[in-house]
Amino acid sequence: MGFLKRSIKNLQKRDPTKIGAIKGVELFSKYASREDLFIEGVHGVAEGGIHGRANEGAFSIVVAGRYDDDDDRGEIIYYTGEGGHSRSSELQIKDQEWVRGNAALRTSKQRNLPVRVIRSHVLRSRYAPASGYRYDGLYKVIKAEQIVGNSGHAVCRFILEVRTLVPHARQGSLPGDDGDVKRPVASSSRPPVSSSSTSSLPRRDPVLAAPKRSIAKMRKGKARESAEIGGIQFKYEGGTSPVKTEPVASSFGLGIGQRLPPAPAPVREEPTFSVKDLYKAHPVPGFR
Repeated sequence: MGFLKRSIKNLQKRDPTKIGAIKGVELFSKYASREDLFIEGVHGVAEGGIHGRANEGAFSIVVAGRYDDDDDRGEIIYYTGEGGHSRSSELQIKDQEWVRGNAALRTSKQRNLPVRVIRSHVLRSRYAPASGYRYDGLYKVIKAEQIVGNSGHAVCRFILEVRTLVPHARQGSLPGDDGDVKRPVASSSRPPVSSSSTSSLPRRDPVLAAPKRSIAKMRKGKARESAEIGGIQFKYEGGTSPVKTEPVASSFGLGIGQRLPPAPAPVREEPTFSVKDLYKAHPVPGFR
């Protein structure tokens, strides 16, 4: 029993077998060791993570993340029961059963009893204290089930949710290891994203695509006003066929905005001799 062998049980200030909050223990109180937790009556066992009785319910749990299936999300905790764990390798080597602490937590679920939650500094979570242990108030067990864990063995898994109405405080925020008050994640499956990780990202304005129907209607209904072919501007009036042309500026050596000179009218030259004179100059047999 560890330190209990030194008979410090007589130094215990409060009864740890009480369901719910303990008078004189403030929310977010910190303790240097498991021995201090025991003396103050916050958690009444030396090493186990669950303190309780199968026929009464669980009094308290220590969340330390020793099991691979543990997941601390602040207001929601996925907590793995006890048993089947190798002390030397920290691996799950056999199935867990509904006995001892597991049975106590299941009783808490069935009777809707509150459970005291203590977080350890060894917990891999943003809500873990920087050192020692911290009492984080009352939680309720909302689900107790046996599942196949990541190790392939059956484990007793409990889902605990923070209670918002407690005798000593309203639990809404949890302190982080840096001393700041951080908002917990209520039910999200992802860990919270810090504002610092997103503030350096470039901001992108949304691109709105034009409705395809409007584009098709515009293409169909709007008559073409003009077209330029080879530097000549063709104008359209109420249809798709050009009715008149107007010379405009082009890239054939002219500046921008300069107009082409008007094209000269074609001149038809009359012949200066008759067809008969032509045949006289070039005799053709049989022609008179």
